[in-house]
Amino acid sequence: MPTPSPYEELLPETRRALLHRIAVAQSESRAPSLVAAVVRDGRTVWTGARSCVPGHEPDGDTQYRIGSITKTFAAVLVLRLRDEGLLDLTDPLGKHLDGT
Repeated sequence: MPTPSPYEELLPETRRALLHRIAVAQSESRAPSLVAAVVRDGRTVWTGARSCVPGHEPDGDTQYRIGSITKTFAAVLVLRLRDEGLLDLTDPLGKHLDGT
């Protein structure tokens, strides 16, 4: 395995700061778990994770079920399109989606 270049290596202070950030983000958002990564030039150079259950931290291969929050994503996107003037909330669905 090649030695990482100094460009890829994160300073210990940076690693601690990133771990602190994910701890705060997980706590403030009340998420059961959280995974974060730093990617440089398309390569992952750091990952971190937090979990409410000690010893069960997720990793980069963890898949999260998004379940019914897709409705929230759809609503946000529709409202953004409205804000950009690309649709009106009173438009019939067929105006934007053929075959509906």
